[in-house]
Amino acid sequence: MWHPPTNLGSKVVTKNTRSQRLYSESITRKKSYLRKVFLKKRKTISINSYQYSELIANKLMCFINSNPILKKSKKLGIYWQLGSEVNTKPALAALNDCGMKIAILSSEKKSFKFRKWMPNKNIKKNKLGYKLEGPIMESPDIIVCPLLCFDKDCNRLGRGGGHYDRLLRSYPKSTKIGLAYSQQLAKEVYSEKHDIQMDAIITEKKIYLNQNNSKESLK
Repeated sequence: MWHPPTNLGSKVVTKNTRSQRLYSESITRKKSYLRKVFLKKRKTISINSYQYSELIANKLMCFINSNPILKKSKKLGIYWQLGSEVNTKPALAALNDCGMKIAILSSEKKSFKFRKWMPNKNIKKNKLGYKLEGPIMESPDIIVCPLLCFDKDCNRLGRGGGHYDRLLRSYPKSTKIGLAYSQQLAKEVYSEKHDIQMDAIITEKKIYLNQNNSKESLK
């Protein structure tokens, strides 16, 4: 009489675990390749990018002011340009002129915090970005992020440290906006469960909206 193998379940589990590991390794390789390609591309774009940054800043302001809920936002957290990222100085000037309370992302040891910013405030560069002193901004209404590439569904690929994903997970109610050049659009960025989707991504040419967004402010 034939008896089924007693360890069949363990073999299936082992096979599934191996398949998941191979899939994860494949995604990691694909993301690594995208980072190399788009970092090089972004560096090329940023050589003459100030005009693009002004166009992006203008679109950001139009996006905020045209939305009844976002227009009421009082607090905004944003990054200070690092390397070839979209220059945020034009956006900062416009946001400051309209009376928005602004905080710059400050990298401090193993954590990132939004610290309140005013023009001419001292900002120091460090290994992970920039650090500034000052009060912490709690729960910004809007968070503006840099990125290496993105897809039309507002999935974002960053530098790979996971710093922004961990930070954004702490602010589930904040409207998350990515800034990018139009040439940073990729067909796919191989988003995973731990990757935080943007609510909108703004380039010098177009505003991409997350069509699966459940936020009332972006419906």
